[in-house]
Amino acid sequence: MTTLPLITRALDEIVAFDCGEPVSAARFLGCARALAEQLPQGSKVINLCENRQAFATTFAAAIMAGGCNLLPANRLRATVDGLLETFPDALVVSEVPLAGFTGAVLDPAPSLSTQTPLDHIPEINAEQLAAVVFTSGSTGRSSRIDKPWRTLHDSSQINVSQLDPPARSRVVATVPPQHMWGLETSVLMPWFGPVSVASSHPFFVADICRELERIDHPRVLVSTPVHLRALVESGANLPVIERVYSATAPLSRDLARRIERATGARVVEIYGCSETGCLARRRTARVYDWQLFDSFHLDRQGKEIIARAPHLPEPVALMDHLELRSSRRFRLLGRRSDLVNIAGKRASLAELTSILLDIPGVVDGVIFQPPETESGPAGRLAALVVSPGLEAADIRRALSHRIDAAFMPRPLRIVDRLPRAETGKLPRQSLLHFFDQTCRQAG
Repeated sequence: MTTLPLITRALDEIVAFDCGEPVSAARFLGCARALAEQLPQGSKVINLCENRQAFATTFAAAIMAGGCNLLPANRLRATVDGLLETFPDALVVSEVPLAGFTGAVLDPAPSLSTQTPLDHIPEINAEQLAAVVFTSGSTGRSSRIDKPWRTLHDSSQINVSQLDPPARSRVVATVPPQHMWGLETSVLMPWFGPVSVASSHPFFVADICRELERIDHPRVLVSTPVHLRALVESGANLPVIERVYSATAPLSRDLARRIERATGARVVEIYGCSETGCLARRRTARVYDWQLFDSFHLDRQGKEIIARAPHLPEPVALMDHLELRSSRRFRLLGRRSDLVNIAGKRASLAELTSILLDIPGVVDGVIFQPPETESGPAGRLAALVVSPGLEAADIRRALSHRIDAAFMPRPLRIVDRLPRAETGKLPRQSLLHFFDQTCRQAG
């Protein structure tokens, strides 16, 4: 049996800051061991912890107990109930109550106060199932992805090498740890690289700024385009940041440049998916091409691009159109499901949305294709836009200078918010339901 270490940090190194208190690797592992002793051997743990340190401790404890973590896309009761129907022997772990849920919930808080450090680093069976990730459903229905410990261990070491965070970085993350992007960068990266992460999960601009100001340099922000846009649009005096990592949705060059000017940071955009994890990077403010991570290889098979790497259980067919410019560089042309054909003309919904978001005064928005009707695909695109101070006519006027008339969204609704998940993504079913509600309200 091949085993791999749970972490590769020295036991006296700081891996986290829990409410400002430094947590060494030894103490972290001691807390995880205390919690693991409460778990049945081989437990399936529905890890719903919101505090990042509670999540990481639970994540490690489940693995140390020979079990795995189930990571749903949200904390909704229906989602949790659905998981328990599929995994009836699973144990729910959360440090905060779950609205409407009446089942048993294990609170990891007592284990987090454990003061007995572990004096060794646990070895884990490389083939042990460590996590089951459930996608957000942004392109349709959610799907299940299994992650053996070998995959998470090796991908974490690749990420540290390729993301190259500044030594002794302090990380603040706005993304939930249950999402693959948050898991890789704000939970696993501190286990394998010279960084420590704040336990908080800030969402609003004031909270993000406060958490950044609480930590020492060099500061790193792990975030999404939605949160980054909110930061620059807020007009807040942003603190100095050394590095910003962004993923989950396309980051426009304009937004990347604005963040770099406002914070002094180097903004690095990450491309990947739940199946592969982080796959490539680029400094969006300066370059268009993506640099493929070491260990990954891409090749074209018919209309598909296949990603391969030694640490992946199997090859992965990517959901995006890529232009391969060399063996290590590519350009992203949009999702295969993202391309639309209207009046014989083709366009990318992601590109159209990017143009919409570049309009001054637009805080958030999306251009999308409404669902098919009995008569076939919708003949017009639609848009939902958050734009205080702008009317629909103002937005259409601005769009008319940059997009073909065939792609002008009609209807275009001004709304107070979009139904985004915690990761900033827009699950398609949530989007269509929200759109239907706005149409009904409009008469």
